[in-house]
Amino acid sequence: MNRRTAVVTAEWVGAVAGVVAAVWCWNHAQVTSEFGPVAPGAPSFEGTAYSGSWIAVAAGLLTVAGLLVIDSVRRLRSGPAGEPAEPSSSSEDLGLADGVGPGTVEHRGAE
Repeated sequence: MNRRTAVVTAEWVGAVAGVVAAVWCWNHAQVTSEFGPVAPGAPSFEGTAYSGSWIAVAAGLLTVAGLLVIDSVRRLRSGPAGEPAEPSSSSEDLGLADGVGPGTVEHRGAE
């Protein structure tokens, strides 16, 4: 197993662990309490409280898990030694490093 496969596998394991931990945190965010009747003959009721910190941790874990999945897909789709999988087929050089826009850039107000 090469290094790329090991890293992708570790990222997927981390993503699954993050989702499991997020579900655990989400389930701990809800606390239900049962209250007895306030007056004789009145019905009892249940109250539910949500903990924002547990929900925030669950959201953070899901975000990290999503980023791990995105990065693992990027690693799988890249060519050897991190080269892009499909390099640009255009031989046209537009003058900028990212190949967008005109070849020269005018700076206004920098006289």
